[in-house]
Amino acid sequence: MPLLFTIAYYGLDVLIYLLLAVAILSWFPIDPGNRWIRLLHTVTDPILHPIRALVPPIGGFSLDILIAVLLLGVIQRVFLRALTS
Repeated sequence: MPLLFTIAYYGLDVLIYLLLAVAILSWFPIDPGNRWIRLLHTVTDPILHPIRALVPPIGGFSLDILIAVLLLGVIQRVFLRALTS
C-alpha cells in the first residue's frame, strides 16, 4: 500500500508543476493549436474548470490555479502523513 501512496504523492507533484506551467505560459502569446499546449490543457482543465465555476475572477485576476495548487498541496500532505505513519 505505501507504493500506491508514493505514486499518488509524486503524481500530485507532477500535476502541481503542470499547473504552474499553465500559469507561466498564460503570460506569453502561444498558439493554442500547439499540440503540447493542447495536451497541457487536456491534463489541467478538468481540475481548473470546477474551481473557475465556483470562484470568479477578482479584479481581472483568476485565482483558479492558486486554489488548485493549494488544494493539491493539502492532499499531498495527507498522502505524506499516510506514508510516514
